[in-house]
Amino acid sequence: MLHSVFTPPGARGIQCADPSPRPETAVTKKLETYFTYKLDLIKSEAVRQVNELYRKDLGLVVRDLRVLRQIGDAPGISVSALQAATFIEKTVLSKVVARLIELGLVERAISPRDARAFELTLTAKGRKVRERADRIGAAHEQEVMFGDFSQEELDMLDGLLDKLMQSLRRSSPAR
Repeated sequence: MLHSVFTPPGARGIQCADPSPRPETAVTKKLETYFTYKLDLIKSEAVRQVNELYRKDLGLVVRDLRVLRQIGDAPGISVSALQAATFIEKTVLSKVVARLIELGLVERAISPRDARAFELTLTAKGRKVRERADRIGAAHEQEVMFGDFSQEELDMLDGLLDKLMQSLRRSSPAR
């Protein structure tokens, strides 16, 4: 059972509910016992904190850097492949890419394989910004987010999150 700052004293952590309780036996779960609620709080706070760091140092936010990193990991990526990889809504992604191009971090070129498509790559400036962002993010994770975790706990958490993601992907209809 997972215990955390989100679980009130005396509560039993995350509990899986019967998906089809009978009305006469249905029990109302407390909000803080829902795993998705805890994940959302963790994600929101982590993104808020790191956005402050990235904005102050680089003038960018997590979403910008997710796009920048994906382009860096897959030079020549198309916008449609970038959208599939980042799960960012198409119109929002177009604005992020346009901003990164305007800042001189990303280049867009017509694909030599398909003149109707564009390929995205990082500029030298984009690579430097990505390296700086990676150092900032790694330091924040090590010092703030996971400073109280042992390596064994980190390995276990990583494995459990991978397993959860695989489970969700298996049960999800194709995107």
